[in-house]
Amino acid sequence: MSKSSNLIQGLIRGYTLHSPIRKGKYRLADIALRFSGKLPVEILADTRDGRKLVLSTSNDSYRYLNFTGEYEPAITEIFCKIVKPGNVCLDVGANIGWYTTLFQKLAGQSGSVHAFEPVHGIFERLCRNVKLNSPPDNVVVNNLALGDTEKMVELHVFQDLPDGHASIATFDKKEYETFHCPMVTLDSYLISRNIENVNIVKMDIEGAELMMLLGASRLFEQDQPPVLEVEMALATTRGFGYLPNDLIEFIRGKADYDFYAIDERRFRIKRIHEFGDDDIGANVICFPGNYDMKAITSMIE
Repeated sequence: MSKSSNLIQGLIRGYTLHSPIRKGKYRLADIALRFSGKLPVEILADTRDGRKLVLSTSNDSYRYLNFTGEYEPAITEIFCKIVKPGNVCLDVGANIGWYTTLFQKLAGQSGSVHAFEPVHGIFERLCRNVKLNSPPDNVVVNNLALGDTEKMVELHVFQDLPDGHASIATFDKKEYETFHCPMVTLDSYLISRNIENVNIVKMDIEGAELMMLLGASRLFEQDQPPVLEVEMALATTRGFGYLPNDLIEFIRGKADYDFYAIDERRFRIKRIHEFGDDDIGANVICFPGNYDMKAITSMIE
């Protein structure tokens, strides 16, 4: 990379990382990337809230993170409003640890975070990122898949998608690599760790969300069921033979919940009862019926 490219990239990154003005940041990041030439395989990036993350530059979303210091900002803002010190948080489908390290910071020394990432290469980066942040010892990282039974499962890494899109399903794709990973139920995991109460669960496991919930009955037996943030995407649920509405119906059948679709662009959440027939789905935040919504009121549409 030339000195002039370095200068352009540095100037743009200085603005996009620190400016409170969000509009136009991704366009500026595109310009910087256009002039950056060949990027290193990994980048150590700073986030806007003071964390550090080792990123793979092969993932476009994470390359933007290096310039903006943020990722999925609306979902992140929701968690910043609702995760409290002392909470027990689960990050299911942790990837490199954006939410794991966020929970690590918000739950603090009196809380705990349990992260699950089955893809070995990503898991190694997740472990490194946890060690880069603090407190250093409130996170348990697990190179496991969560599902409805205990067995070895075959996961597929697709050549045309980042590793974070690995899935048990093939989605009718023809080109992929496979590897095996142990799968356990969340119920058995919670018992083995003597965890009786979970406060926050984030789930993004490429269509296996219903399978995971089938093995997580203990979550709904708590006096106060946890807040759930679930990817309910038509494109991935179809690969497992169900629809996003099946997730809503399953959770509703287990406990009293209210469901809010997250509008990432407008930083709003909108109450939903179900998805329309042609709806592609959404990231959905699910609040127990007796949850105190004061902290999140400003985001409700």
